[in-house]
Amino acid sequence: MKPSDFILNSDYLSIAQTDRRTFTASIGAGTLTPGSYTEQNFDFTVKALPGAVDRVMIKKDAGEYHVGTYERLEIYTSDTPYTRIVGFVSVFRTSATNIRMQFVLENVSTTNATYPNMLFTIKVTSFRPPNVF
Repeated sequence: MKPSDFILNSDYLSIAQTDRRTFTASIGAGTLTPGSYTEQNFDFTVKALPGAVDRVMIKKDAGEYHVGTYERLEIYTSDTPYTRIVGFVSVFRTSATNIRMQFVLENVSTTNATYPNMLFTIKVTSFRPPNVF
């Protein structure tokens, strides 16, 4: 059976979408020396939804959305064949009314490495589970 098979006043419990937000974070291009890293945090204000569960989707530039709160980044630059920058983007709540996107890149090569401008789009949808008790 599926939810549409139940009548409106049924006792069928289901989740309910309580909020949907889209945020963007722009990262400027830069250069990292060997072994150095950069960390940038972007905070977004949302309404407090006690008991809600968030579903997060992350998109880098014009790519596709990926479901999850973490996306690994790996950048090969054209400066030299083995110049590589690795990092990640992580999305999490720091409080009931704040969602943070943490952006970290680290130069793991032995020469200076540059990274391009990047634009991240974050979709956060909040769902409230049924009240069983």
